[in-house]
Amino acid sequence: MIRGDEDITEGLLNAFRLENGAHRFYSAAAQQMSDAGGAAMFKKLASVEEKHMLAIYDLYNGLLGERAPVPFDEFVKGQPSSFTESGKSIEAALTGVESHFFMDARAVLNTALVEETSARELYLSMAKRTSDPSVASLYKKFSEDEEMHIRMVEEALKALG
Repeated sequence: MIRGDEDITEGLLNAFRLENGAHRFYSAAAQQMSDAGGAAMFKKLASVEEKHMLAIYDLYNGLLGERAPVPFDEFVKGQPSSFTESGKSIEAALTGVESHFFMDARAVLNTALVEETSARELYLSMAKRTSDPSVASLYKKFSEDEEMHIRMVEEALKALG
């Protein structure tokens, strides 16, 4: 839970859960698509989120040193996530996709653009809210990562014409 007084390890766990939520959303959304291009785009976005989860997991392990947690798959199970990086519940985010079974790659990218922009804003808000400068710096770094995602999505939209 995001309170504003997290230390760096709690901040990493918060970010991990949000990344995991985004991964779960994109993976579930991919399964709901009839359009192959739309499904492939959601799968690609899920893969990007999983890479962030692994990077956060590595940072977390680095901080804990010899007290490092369980293997990645078990770690994921131990960090339940109900929300995407945009701050929406996974179910609410999926509701917006369920009614668009025939969503093509362009529509998927527009959905991702909204999610990633909201994620950037959520991380910036979390950075402002925390009392720990190291956690604020961490959240700002994650907002910059979301900015890179936004640019990636915008470039993909541009490539579609």
